[in-house]
Amino acid sequence: MKLISMKPRALYLVCAFIVLGLAVAGHSYVLPAEQILGFMVKRFGSARTFVVLQKTVVYDPALEGGMRELDETLYYQYPDRFRHESGTSGAGQVRVVGPEGAIFVTNGKIIAETENPFDRFKDLLLYRQEEALFERLSQLDVDLDVVSLGRYKETIAYVIGANYPDESVPQVWIEKKTFRPIRYIVKGAGSKDAALEEIEYTDYVSLGKKGWYPSRILFFQNGRLARMYVLKTFKINPDLPDQLFDIAYLKTVYQPIASTQPSPKPELDEVEKTIRDFRKTFE
Repeated sequence: MKLISMKPRALYLVCAFIVLGLAVAGHSYVLPAEQILGFMVKRFGSARTFVVLQKTVVYDPALEGGMRELDETLYYQYPDRFRHESGTSGAGQVRVVGPEGAIFVTNGKIIAETENPFDRFKDLLLYRQEEALFERLSQLDVDLDVVSLGRYKETIAYVIGANYPDESVPQVWIEKKTFRPIRYIVKGAGSKDAALEEIEYTDYVSLGKKGWYPSRILFFQNGRLARMYVLKTFKINPDLPDQLFDIAYLKTVYQPIASTQPSPKPELDEVEKTIRDFRKTFE
């Protein structure tokens, strides 16, 4: 009743303060990116190492039946080392990423010293030092100064790197309730104008006090499902030899693809034996 008796100017000022207050209150729960990512890192637990045996489904119209399945092993050595292995170290693929760089080995030969784009899913699952995670996301052009709230498949999430519903720039989606990553949009490999690719994390399984891990990871290219990683089994805190992640050492074990010299067999055998011994305990 008192508002009715106010002069127009006074009434206008009161309404303006009310609207401003509601606007501030409405945005107060959107946390800064550093805090959101810090909560995410803590929710993933305190494991030292983690090994995943997964089924990988490759979708490609050029393949017979349009798809192929294979078993792969992922090795995480926190806070910043990762190894992706298909087959054995002497035959198949080995991909290692660490602070020193990356190495990509196929059939015992080094074919690249860059990271494989299909391993980018590991970014939100590996880095357990916030500074390293921030640096990685910044390298992939995720703007940590931009945070909004969005909805993805009925899930409310923090969107880091974009103002929802903008999907034209790299961005990270963190579920608001659990602080677990659910979506990651990054630039594809190649030119600066490469199309964006999307990674989806879903069906998380509990690791007890050691955190959570997605049992399915989907990788989309140009809106088409290109790969799916399905968790089969895992092991928490196994003893992993440092040499599995030592890029400098691995460069002495494997020869570049252009080299006609055979790989140093004794050292390669040592790596293979290490992996075989570990897998016996893993299985």
